[in-house]
Amino acid sequence: MSITFSKSREEMNVGYIHAYLTKSYWNEGISLEKVKKCIDNSLNFGMFQDGKQIGYARVLTDFVQFSYLMDVFIEPKLQGRGYGKMLMEHIFEDEDISQLPGMLLATKDAHSLYEKFGFKRFSEENKNRFMIFKRNETK
Repeated sequence: MSITFSKSREEMNVGYIHAYLTKSYWNEGISLEKVKKCIDNSLNFGMFQDGKQIGYARVLTDFVQFSYLMDVFIEPKLQGRGYGKMLMEHIFEDEDISQLPGMLLATKDAHSLYEKFGFKRFSEENKNRFMIFKRNETK
C-alpha cells in the first residue's frame, strides 16, 4: 500500500473531511461551507493511501512565529496502526512548519501521541499566561 501526503487544497476530499468533522467532539455539526472556508484559510495536510484520503490535519499559522494544529484525524478503522504518528512526522518535517518556534493545540484525547512530538501540557507556571475568548459563553 502506498502512503502519500499533500498540502494542495485541490487534493483534499472536502466531503470526506466534512463527514468526519461533523461527527467529531470538537466540530460536531459543522457545516460544509465552514469546512471549505477552514480549508481555504489554513495550511492543509492530507494523508492518502493508494490515492484515497485516510487522514487530515490543518495548521493555522503566520509562517513566522505562530502555529496552531487543528482537526487532526485518521480514518477510524485505521486508527492505532501508526498512521497518526506518520501524519505528525510529515507535518513536523514540512518546510513551512519546521522553521517555526513552536505550536499550540487543544485536545481531549491522543495526548500520548502529541507528547511524542514534544507537546507538553501547560505547567502551573504557564497556565495563567494563556487566555481564551469564546463568543456566546456566559461568565
